Amino acid sequence: MPCYRICKQTKDYNNMRALRKWWEEWDLRILILYILIAQLYLHFFGRLRRKNKSLLMMIVSVWLLYLFSDLLATIALGKLSKIKVDDNSKDNSIKPKGHSNKITMGEEALRVMWAPLVLFYLGGPDTITVLRAEENQLWMRHLIGLLTQGLRTAYALIVTWNKEGLSLLALLVFVPGIIKYGERVWVVRSRSHDYKGFSKADLGEIDKIIASRAASRPTANLVLLAYSWFRTLLPHNRSYKSDTTTLEILKARFRDSVKMGSIDAFKLIEIELGLMYDMLFSKVGTIFTVWGSVLRFLSFSLILSVLVIYITCDKPRGHLEGDHIVTVILLAGAIFLEIAGIIVQLVSDWAMVWAYKNGSKWANWVLFLHEIVNSKSQRWSGLMGQFSLREFCENYKPPVFNTKWERPFGREKMLKRFSLQKRPDHRLKDTIIRHLVDKSEKAAVGDTSQTSTQKIASVDKVQTLTERIVIWHVATEVCYESDHPKIFGKDEVKLKVAKLLSDYMMYLLVACPDRFPFCKNYQIVQDSADMKKLFHGVVLNEGNTTKMSSLVNGAQELVLDMKENPKRWDIMGSMWVEILCDAATNCPVKNHIQELRHGGEFLTHVWLLLLHFGTPKELERSKSRLKDEKDSGAKSTGSTVGDIAGNQIDEGEYDIQAANEDLEQNKVAGDWTSSIL
Repeated sequence: MPCYRICKQTKDYNNMRALRKWWEEWDLRILILYILIAQLYLHFFGRLRRKNKSLLMMIVSVWLLYLFSDLLATIALGKLSKIKVDDNSKDNSIKPKGHSNKITMGEEALRVMWAPLVLFYLGGPDTITVLRAEENQLWMRHLIGLLTQGLRTAYALIVTWNKEGLSLLALLVFVPGIIKYGERVWVVRSRSHDYKGFSKADLGEIDKIIASRAASRPTANLVLLAYSWFRTLLPHNRSYKSDTTTLEILKARFRDSVKMGSIDAFKLIEIELGLMYDMLFSKVGTIFTVWGSVLRFLSFSLILSVLVIYITCDKPRGHLEGDHIVTVILLAGAIFLEIAGIIVQLVSDWAMVWAYKNGSKWANWVLFLHEIVNSKSQRWSGLMGQFSLREFCENYKPPVFNTKWERPFGREKMLKRFSLQKRPDHRLKDTIIRHLVDKSEKAAVGDTSQTSTQKIASVDKVQTLTERIVIWHVATEVCYESDHPKIFGKDEVKLKVAKLLSDYMMYLLVACPDRFPFCKNYQIVQDSADMKKLFHGVVLNEGNTTKMSSLVNGAQELVLDMKENPKRWDIMGSMWVEILCDAATNCPVKNHIQELRHGGEFLTHVWLLLLHFGTPKELERSKSRLKDEKDSGAKSTGSTVGDIAGNQIDEGEYDIQAANEDLEQNKVAGDWTSSIL
C-alpha cells in the first residue's frame, strides 16, 4: 500500500522532476565534454610536471583529472553501449547536401559516434602516459583495458548498426580509437623492462653524430652529446651494464671539456634528464619510428576525413541540435590533440636526434624550430629549497595542542612555511664541478689518498648522515652570522656557496622526509631550546645524555673548532660538496626518477653528474638495491652522536688539523674560489 501511494504521487516536490529530466538529457553530454576537457588539460599541464614544483597543480589537478578521466570514460562507454536508435524510415542515414531524401533518426542516433571517440581519448595525450614510473610495469592492465573497452565500443556499434550513414562514420572513428589506445599500451609495455631492447651507444656512431654539421651549433651539439651519454649510461635502468671502453673514453672527454669550460655540464645534465622523463612518462619519441609515424598519419587522416564528411552532410533539426554541437566538438578536439601531440614531439630534443641520424634535409628545419622553442626553454624547475634552522628556532612557536597531533594537522606544511626556494647560481655549480674534476683527475692517475672530509664521508653510514647534516649546518649558521657582515671578495663567494648548500641539505632533511632515505624524522626540530642558545653564542654545559643534547654537544664542538680556524670556509665548502655527493649516491635510483615528475631536484642533477665523472655505476645501483630492501624507519645501530661528533679526532673522522694540511698540499684548495671565478 505505501508503494502504491508513492507511485501515484503526482505532485512535483522541489521541482525535482524537471531537474531529473534535465539530468537525463545532459548527463552523457557532460561526461563526454569533461573527458575532452580533461585530455586537453593533461596535454598542456601534464608535461609541466618536469618543470613545476606546485603541489596544487601537480597532485590535485593533474592527478585527479588523470584518474577521473579514465573512470568517467568507462562510465560513458557503459552508457553508450545501452543506447537505442529507433528507425522511423527505411533509409536512416546521412545524405550529402542537396539530396532529395529527408533524414529521420531516433533521439540518440548521433551518439553512435561518441563511443569510438571516447575510446580515442582513453589513449591519452602525448605529454603523459603514466603518473608514476612504476605504472609502466602494469602494462597488462592497460592491455586488458584496451580489450574490454574496445569490445564494449564494438558492441555499441553493433547494436546501433544501420549499414549506412552514421554507423559507417562511427566505424571509421573506431580505427583511430584502437590505434590511439593501442599506442598507449605499446608505449607502456616497451618501458616496462628497463629498456632491455634499447641499443647501446656505439663510439663510432657518437663521433659521427657529433662531428656532423651540428658540431658548429652549441644547442644541437649539446643535445646530441646528451643523447650519446644517455645511451651509454641508461641511468634509469638498474640492471644495465655500460660498455667499459666507451664509458672510459666519454668520461675522459667529459672531464677535459668541463675543465676547459667548453661544455656546460649542468645544462647537459638537464637535457639528459629531459630525455629520461620523455622515455618514462610520455609518448614523446614514438612518431620517430616507422610504425609510429604510419599509425599516427592513419589516425589523423581518418579523424579529419570523418569531420569533413560529417560537416558537409544534412542533419535533422530540433531536439538533436545539442548532440550535433557535441559531436563536432569531440571530432575537432581529437584533431587538435593529434596536431598538438605532433608539434610537441617535433619541438622535443628527440626530433633533433632523429633529424641528424636520418638525413640532413630535415636538419635545418628541425634545428630552426628547436632554436625558436627550446633553446632557452626551462627543462626543470631550476629551484633548490632552503631551510635555516637558526631562523626556525628563533621564529617557531610550539602548537598549543599535543605535538603527537601536529603531523595530522600539517607538520610538513608548518615546516615548509619556514623554507624558501632559490636558484642554484653559477658560483655554486662551478664549485661542485671544480671539486668533482679534481676528484676525477686523482682517480684517473690512481691517487687513492683521501682528504679528511672524504674520510668523514666514507666512514659515516647512512644512519648518521642526518646527524652529520645537522652538525655541519649548525656550524655553518653560527659562522655565517659572525662572518658575513665583514667578509668580501673571494671569501664571500666561499661563504655564500657553503650557506646555500647547508640550507639546501637542511631543507631536504626536514621538508622531504618521505622522498629521500636519509631524511628519517623531524626530531631535530622538536626541541629547539638548546639550538637557539647555541645560535646566540651561549656555551652549553656538557653531560646531558639525551639524543637531542648529544646532537647539540656535537654541533658545539664543531662550532668552537671552526671559529678558531682561518680556513673554515674552505673546509666547510668542501665538506658540504662531499655531503651533497654522499646524499645523492645513497638515494635510490627510483627516488631520483620520481623527482623528475615533481619539477626535478638539484640532488638528482648531482647524482647524474657523478656518473659522468666516473662514479662506479654498479656501486650506485648496488646501493639503490640495498636501500630498497631496507626499512626506511630502521634505527641507527652505530655509535652515539656524541661519540661521532666529540671523539672523531681520535678516530681520524674529524681532524681539523689534517684538513688544513690537505688544503695546503692541494693546489686547487689553496685558493679555492679564485680558480673557479
